[in-house]
Amino acid sequence: MPAPSGSEIENLAKAAMQSASLRGENAPDLAAALGSTCGQAFTLFVSMAMVAPGIPAAAPPPAGSGSTAGPGMMLPPPAGGPGASQIEPIAQGMLAANKINGEKQGALAKAIAQTVEQALILFTTMVMVAPGIAIAGFTTAAPGSLMGAAPPKPLLQPLALGFLQAGGIQGENAPDLASAMAETLSNALTQMMTRLKVSPGIASSPGATAAPGRLM
Repeated sequence: MPAPSGSEIENLAKAAMQSASLRGENAPDLAAALGSTCGQAFTLFVSMAMVAPGIPAAAPPPAGSGSTAGPGMMLPPPAGGPGASQIEPIAQGMLAANKINGEKQGALAKAIAQTVEQALILFTTMVMVAPGIAIAGFTTAAPGSLMGAAPPKPLLQPLALGFLQAGGIQGENAPDLASAMAETLSNALTQMMTRLKVSPGIASSPGATAAPGRLM
């Protein structure tokens, strides 16, 4: 299944902004911009994500059949996903499209991009490929599942606040905005984790996978 769409994440962002008491006239526009940015960034992540080779396997010759016997790791961005430099122009465009054009627009776009990048990096370190993927003929023969947990809001919130403050966004609503960004990302990444699978077709030796894998 695909990553959560921009409209799905926009709904998460609207709920997060309400829970953070961000109810100004621009709150729905900001939620739309954040949702669209995350939706595009997550789609890029799925297309770029890479499962590292070396997943433990038990596939003895001559048939080379069995299954993976241990967890697998994902490569973090920028090797295995979009970095902040790729996400920032998306965020800038989405803020402009939703008529958020103040003097802090560039700083806000940069803070959003940096927060999304860090959230994806944490995702690749906290979420792993589950063992038990079937192997036949020294190749994985079925989709794999992910295990672990997406980064939680309390881990993401101080990162978001730090990026906002570094960009000069330091008003009384900055902590509330950081809270909403963190809650949106945590909930969206949790959704994404439940949808994604590891594509079959990864080459394997008798004792470990021998090639990188992709997500689907």
